Amino acid sequence: MVEIMTGGLFMHLFKETSRNAYNNSRREECFRKNFFRYFKFHLPHGDPVDGVLRELEPRELEGLKAHLVSGLIEQKILRKFRFLGKSYRVAVDATGIATFKQRHCEHCLTKTSSKTGVVTYFHYVLEAKIVTSSGLSISLCSEFIENDPGRDYEKQDCELKAFVRLAAKIKQYFPRLPVCLLGDGLYPNNTVFDICEKNHWQFIINLKDGNLKTFQEEVTLLKATAHKRRVCRADKTSRTTLDYEYLNQMEYDGRYFSWVDCHETVVDTKGNVLSKKRFTFITNISQSLENVVQTADSGRMRWKIENEGFNCQKNLGYELEHKFSRESFPAMQNYYQLLQ
Repeated sequence: MVEIMTGGLFMHLFKETSRNAYNNSRREECFRKNFFRYFKFHLPHGDPVDGVLRELEPRELEGLKAHLVSGLIEQKILRKFRFLGKSYRVAVDATGIATFKQRHCEHCLTKTSSKTGVVTYFHYVLEAKIVTSSGLSISLCSEFIENDPGRDYEKQDCELKAFVRLAAKIKQYFPRLPVCLLGDGLYPNNTVFDICEKNHWQFIINLKDGNLKTFQEEVTLLKATAHKRRVCRADKTSRTTLDYEYLNQMEYDGRYFSWVDCHETVVDTKGNVLSKKRFTFITNISQSLENVVQTADSGRMRWKIENEGFNCQKNLGYELEHKFSRESFPAMQNYYQLLQ
């Protein structure tokens, strides 16, 4: 089993484009000798690897992944990257891993084109990753967004339903982990707020203009009283000015939150404006002049799950979207877990 699992792992690690490419690499004499010299066993053929991954329960590799991450946490490898020295920043987001013209399996999600009526079948997965200022994006847990067999496809599984299951997994595998949840504009809702309150998690969630209208109306009324802080950062070619505003004790549906707004302006050495951006967050962390910068910077770190996470795995040779097993949904899940 060690050889079989290592074979699946090294398909991604060696950036093999397919099982056939992996088989060709393992046949090379120099490659085989060097691999055996370091690991003291031989890489198996891709077919038995695929055969085992079709039969293996995906929760087995999920548990192994959680065990490995627990080791990093227990050894305090990630301790210096905690938010305000207390919580680990955990970004959540979903990504597509495969699309098909015909139904791949009974768990496929479907999307029908409004113009052509063509039905596309696809698989999505929701990820929770620890992200750090140094650029790490480490998978804590994964939850596949999938339809149950026989379910009415008008009521498909979705990211928010999957988040409920994902949060339960995080609490199961890491019951004492201090979490600061980072989410995009899909996540400011009572379901997420309830889960974070129940699990004693902090959160910093993107707030789009259309989200939580009554909350944003109250922000508009009180914005003139918001506390402000300005930070300037410069390098050899440009200067960045960050203007922060925050409000505490903002009521929404019986709960109280803080509101954080960040305006970023980048100018070159001649004073020409290169870019302007705005970032707005809702959080259950009380704000002050001492922590508002770290809060906004942490909220913006959610992008690392997309850049250092999904983008690297899709576009830098790790073949996240490659169909290593075209017929088996459990095998697809297991290849994904090995990649994480």
